[in-house]
Amino acid sequence: MGVLADIAETYIRPARVIRRKAARGVSERQLLAWLMAASLIALLARLPGVTARADETQPREALAAAAIIAGLLFAPLFFYALAAISRLGAWLLGGRGSGQGARLALFWALLALQPLVIAAIYLPALLPAGLPAYLVTIPAGLWFLWVWLAGLGALEIDAARRGRQGFTDNRS
Repeated sequence: MGVLADIAETYIRPARVIRRKAARGVSERQLLAWLMAASLIALLARLPGVTARADETQPREALAAAAIIAGLLFAPLFFYALAAISRLGAWLLGGRGSGQGARLALFWALLALQPLVIAAIYLPALLPAGLPAYLVTIPAGLWFLWVWLAGLGALEIDAARRGRQGFTDNRS
């Protein structure tokens, strides 16, 4: 299946999609590409709002540069660290997966979240006045947690059942 079809299926059956991707084998290059694509989409969706806040003390170019550095440099580093922490947490709970599996679950959940990120940014403008924006962002955040933890749990359970560490990379 293509990426868009997999993202659509993730909204219904996240664990199945993650298991299928793990069974096919995912390279670190592919994981990084998913993370960078998610970071770029989120950055591009946020950039108009960020630059709209420009004034004399904060020029538009400075705000855009800060958003680009945060979105394309620091955010991926943060998500690599978060994947490592989630793997450590799974290990403490008896999981037998791998760091690569933790990155797969998190980075795929981030990529699949991007349609909701775009909706959360632009939908509040379409809502009736007075309705808070968190009516869109809270369900998106909860959905992200569900997809991420369902994927991570599926990989950890599968690894424990097989009695081996994580999954193999079939695409060297």
